[in-house]
Amino acid sequence: MTGLLRQLGLSKHGAAIYLALLHHGEGTVAEVARNSRLLRPLVYRALPDLVDRGLVGKVLKGKRTCYAALSPERLEDAWEETGRTFREALPKLAEFYATQAGNPKVVVLKGHKGIVAVYEDILRTLPRGGLFYRYSSGANQRKQHYYVPRNYRERRDAKRLERYVITNKMTASRKSPRLERSMKTIPTGSDLFVYNVTQLIYGPKVAFVDYNTETAVIIENPIIAKFQERLFKLLYQRL
Repeated sequence: MTGLLRQLGLSKHGAAIYLALLHHGEGTVAEVARNSRLLRPLVYRALPDLVDRGLVGKVLKGKRTCYAALSPERLEDAWEETGRTFREALPKLAEFYATQAGNPKVVVLKGHKGIVAVYEDILRTLPRGGLFYRYSSGANQRKQHYYVPRNYRERRDAKRLERYVITNKMTASRKSPRLERSMKTIPTGSDLFVYNVTQLIYGPKVAFVDYNTETAVIIENPIIAKFQERLFKLLYQRL
């Protein structure tokens, strides 16, 4: 809930105070500090913003000033304002993005989650019925389920993604035939997959996965991707 309030523009401390007031009811600064687990100076600094936003009101009880949370429905206005601000900023953001469109974008990902992110990116990038190309490393086959997102195969098949695969004969022998997968193997004497590295070409992107160090690199550039795609097709035709 704190994350949602922060998306609506509240500070970290402001969100904690507002939630504490909703949960515990009105209170003095000392009580709010205790319930929100914040120091008093932080509460003093955050309260004026909450009052200005109409989320917190002052309640006078004799000589004491208490603070009370007002209706969360007021947050709806903040949400609509955030949406308007975003819509106004979107054309400018798109303009910034367009100026970088010609430059390759390179992302380096580390660890198990980094490799999983590559396969997740394939699902996000390709349209329904899309096609990707893969040099498939045989050394990682025993851990293949470990390196793909949850329900990856179901989601891939639901989008009807087709793939062309070049691998070694041992890996190919472990694969059952599938209509959406075309596979060829390289000659036994020139096995390129002892390095335990996989390359994937999909849409405007090329990804390299090093399973030895659990490092992945995604390069987004249509020209580089097309060049790698043509090299793949040339090798595929020769096998």
